[in-house]
Amino acid sequence: MQGRAQGFTLIEVLVVMTIMGLIVSVVTLSAGSLSAVFGDDSEGAAESAADALLMLMTAASSQAVLGGEPMALAFASPSTASEDGVTVTWLRYARTAGGSVRDRQAVWQQVSVQSQLRDVNLPPNVGSELIIEGELVNTRSLTEYPGTPALVFFPTGESTAFEWSLSQEDQEITLGNTTTGLIERRQP
Repeated sequence: MQGRAQGFTLIEVLVVMTIMGLIVSVVTLSAGSLSAVFGDDSEGAAESAADALLMLMTAASSQAVLGGEPMALAFASPSTASEDGVTVTWLRYARTAGGSVRDRQAVWQQVSVQSQLRDVNLPPNVGSELIIEGELVNTRSLTEYPGTPALVFFPTGESTAFEWSLSQEDQEITLGNTTTGLIERRQP
């Protein structure tokens, strides 16, 4: 009787590869992108930013539908004075706390830190051209009004019509939404 040959079965290899894929996915979602995990020499920054924004805008749209409250994307200056560029932040439209129900006002509020929506810093070497409802918008000028929504995601699943091109050197990625509210990555 011959012994079993040494090595791994196909099923064992597939199980290990699946586990590795799940680990990379969790780390990538937590850190924002693979470049954030393995170091970013600013190559592919436009693609990393576009991927992060696509994922977060889809999550904001889902939160609006599930929570029954509009969510919004807004722009702010980077958190530290030494940074350049633009920071994308998240808002939700909700009633203020405290007092009687009549006294509470519905206002745009910063999304809590516990939310899955995190801020995204757009580096200064990434070009950004944002068209909202057919008008070209200067994202840097929007940082002067932090807390003002630029793109709104409604509980109906719809969102503000937009097309957002991020570019770096010879690379250009465009994000936009469809008439049904689906946010997608478009080829230029």
